[in-house]
Amino acid sequence: MARQFFIEVNSQQRNHHGERICGDVFLSENVREENRIITVLSDGMGHGVKANILATLTSTMALNFTREHKEPDRIAEIIMNTLPVCSERKISYATFSIVDVESDGRTNILEYDNPRCIILRGSQPFEPDWKDVVLDKGRNAGKVLHKCTFYPAKEDRIILLSDGVAQSGMGSAAWPLGWERDNVRQYASSLIAGDSSISASTLARLSTWRTSMTITRQRMTSHVQYFTSGNPGSC
Repeated sequence: MARQFFIEVNSQQRNHHGERICGDVFLSENVREENRIITVLSDGMGHGVKANILATLTSTMALNFTREHKEPDRIAEIIMNTLPVCSERKISYATFSIVDVESDGRTNILEYDNPRCIILRGSQPFEPDWKDVVLDKGRNAGKVLHKCTFYPAKEDRIILLSDGVAQSGMGSAAWPLGWERDNVRQYASSLIAGDSSISASTLARLSTWRTSMTITRQRMTSHVQYFTSGNPGSC
């Protein structure tokens, strides 16, 4: 079935100061045979090459398992049990956020340990019915994921972010606790209120540029993505 709406996806990044590679990884795939679009953001523990390896493994597995329609708890279980264990901290760790948009617009989001994604309907926040997924077996028993399902309206935006964005500027006089998620949301809302047709690439670029104005020298990493979609038949 042909999809009767358009989805725009874009990602912008800034590396940790002194690093040539980002510890966040963003992947997006158009599953043409099913008219699905899957996007994944993962943030590996630490920064630079080591973090990038963890995030690459996580995002690749998350994308592949989501494409195969695996259950959320199974996706998390496989990822967490597969990641290599850090020799220093004795844990295997990477966050992930998964957005799966089906052919009829049904949107499924699954998140683990990233700041909660921001969903905007126009310039106003939209909160779908979030549910907790608690892992109940193995070494990761008790860990909690969050999921939701909803049908987007025209010009809805979903903003995925790692803690590099929410924590940018931490320790500074202006932002002692970092920029924080609510301030990211307010800034994105103000951009949309000023230009209701702002593109995914412009919104992501301006939001990431804004973090560079608040980031301390010790914390030079940020990552913002979002996509817009319209109701089926709206285009």
